[in-house]
Amino acid sequence: MKKKGLIYVTLFVLVLAVSVYAAISAFKSKKNTYFDTSLHSFNYAIGTQTVGSKYKFTDKTMLVETAEEIKKMGSNLLKFSMHPRYCTENYGLPKNDKINSLTNLAILEPSVKKVLDMDFKFYHIWVYGFSQYTPEPPSAKDDTAQIKFINGYPKKYEDALYKELYEFTVHLLKTYNDSGKVFYLGNWEGDWHLRSDYDRTKPANLKTLEGMIKWATVRQKAIDDAKRNIAHKNVEVFHYIEVNLVKKALNQPNAKVVANSVVNKVNPDYVSYSSYDATNPYITEKEMNTNLKKSLDYLESQLSPKKGLPKGKRVWIGEYGNQSKKHSDEMQNLRSIWTIKTALEWGTPYILYWEMYNNEIDAKTGEQVGYWLIDDKGKKRPIWYTHNSFYKESKAFLSSYYKENNEMPSFDVFRKNALTFKSLNP
Repeated sequence: MKKKGLIYVTLFVLVLAVSVYAAISAFKSKKNTYFDTSLHSFNYAIGTQTVGSKYKFTDKTMLVETAEEIKKMGSNLLKFSMHPRYCTENYGLPKNDKINSLTNLAILEPSVKKVLDMDFKFYHIWVYGFSQYTPEPPSAKDDTAQIKFINGYPKKYEDALYKELYEFTVHLLKTYNDSGKVFYLGNWEGDWHLRSDYDRTKPANLKTLEGMIKWATVRQKAIDDAKRNIAHKNVEVFHYIEVNLVKKALNQPNAKVVANSVVNKVNPDYVSYSSYDATNPYITEKEMNTNLKKSLDYLESQLSPKKGLPKGKRVWIGEYGNQSKKHSDEMQNLRSIWTIKTALEWGTPYILYWEMYNNEIDAKTGEQVGYWLIDDKGKKRPIWYTHNSFYKESKAFLSSYYKENNEMPSFDVFRKNALTFKSLNP
């Protein structure tokens, strides 16, 4: 009996040990899964974009090639454009007559579908409706061809835009339900829509201003309504307005620009700032820091509180950059670091460099202007290495923080620590 009892005890201990081991293993596996998921989905703040590049190096489409390069650099964010020019200036993709809406572009254009399906967490997308587009002559570019609010916004275009953007938002919510993806749908530099002749010295056309307010309001409403009407989880779609003539508003308080005449009327989810007027004129870090923060403060002041948005700032840097024609590699990199550090100090959720491959050619010389991370010879410029190193340091910091605190840091904790990274302090 004693021997049999000993066997039972031994078996019990073994079963208990196996159960404990299995529980510990499951717990560790769950923790590792949580950490890996959190690492992938964390907002690393800095990123880049791809629009209208003037070169590529593979037989893949330019959109797919540049998206893959952005991913290889270490980013989990992709900014690109979706509108009727997909087959002309922006990406040179094959024209498909069946593509007559943003939803069809997302479904039927293989390269667009591929990048939407790629392993990116955050998407910033310039969206312009096919319902608003008047085809342009070959080799011509007229921005009024894709906006219909010049001198006022006719009701038929309002209704068509609402329907198209509502359907596209529904497509995103359903297709990427439970994917963790976050989509920000917005516009390119809005002040050039308000002043489509690109003359910043002229007063704004008041009818165009009224039309633009309607246009932006419709875009916000279409997204809001789709989110309210369609059941979804673990996927987000937000609307943003991009502005670019903020300095004009600061210097001329009575001048009407998008920041003080559209943003404050529409109160979008977010504001993107194409920030060249607050970054490029200044030759010292202190000057840039002071003036960029002044512009960011001004933009924030134009927004009203809004429910249903994640905690944090609602203004980000949608574009910044410096031409290689005007700056050495080292200065191009240094000035970029100044912008990144200033924006991190202020708390912008995104700081997006213009861009992965250069998109501008000097009309007189035929030379690449040099807004790039990778140049037209395939060479990675110093600013590429700054981004790549920043991502590596970020992941190392998150890993260390998680081990010590058993949770991931808030964005504010992350950005404050990121200011000390070696990549930002060469």
